[in-house]
Amino acid sequence: MLKRIAYLLLSLLLVVFMVGSRPQGPRNIVAIFAHADDETGIAPVLAKYAENNNVYLVIATDGRYGFTEHAGIEDEEVLIAVRAEEAQCSSEKLGINPPILLGFHDGLGLRDDIGAYFSQVYELREQLQTVLATTEPDVIITYGPDGETGHPDHRLIGAVTTEVLLRQVWPKTPELYYFSWSKEQAARFESLNLHYVDQTHLDTVIEFSPEQEAKAFEAIRCYTSQFTPTEMDEWIAIENQDTTNHLSFRRMAQRLWRRRDF
Repeated sequence: MLKRIAYLLLSLLLVVFMVGSRPQGPRNIVAIFAHADDETGIAPVLAKYAENNNVYLVIATDGRYGFTEHAGIEDEEVLIAVRAEEAQCSSEKLGINPPILLGFHDGLGLRDDIGAYFSQVYELREQLQTVLATTEPDVIITYGPDGETGHPDHRLIGAVTTEVLLRQVWPKTPELYYFSWSKEQAARFESLNLHYVDQTHLDTVIEFSPEQEAKAFEAIRCYTSQFTPTEMDEWIAIENQDTTNHLSFRRMAQRLWRRRDF
């Protein structure tokens, strides 16, 4: 009985500590993704937090290889400009800050040679370091090892973001969250072959309102170079079928003390 009381008191103190240690007032939330339109996966959550916080979207690549037949764009430079405009449109619809476009090539040089890849990754790491130092995030959102769709750019951006965070002790250590689909959510988009994480590993569930989801749908419709009107309608229809209105994340464990073993 005494052990149970002691456990309950310890749990209560932990809750009080966690609530008391959370920064008061607006927080800086930075979402780091590979391509313009990747943010649509968590768009309702971005719209939710934009209401009372500073939300930043970082896009690593310029999307120069994202050609689609329906868009009729054949020039890389034209497509780069279009995708930048679409990212700006999406940010406006969600109510977040203008996108931070790092401008790397899709694949970060792998289409050229391994030397170009290492050079691009080095520069990516340096630019992300600068972005984090400038935005001073309380929360960082990026891809986990699954990379959402398994896209190599997704996996790489998530890995490099994690690396940058772990390379130093930051004055204000941000919380790092990996966005992932559950198996049930991924099954709704069977044709996309979305990767997923078992729900038991997704320790953070964020709910959003129909109004916030509506902003996400407006953001999706910004990406006319990537999706046809029919594809957008079908996507939104699937989302509307799910009335649970939540997305799941996994917080990366960050030790606060040293241990002598595992």
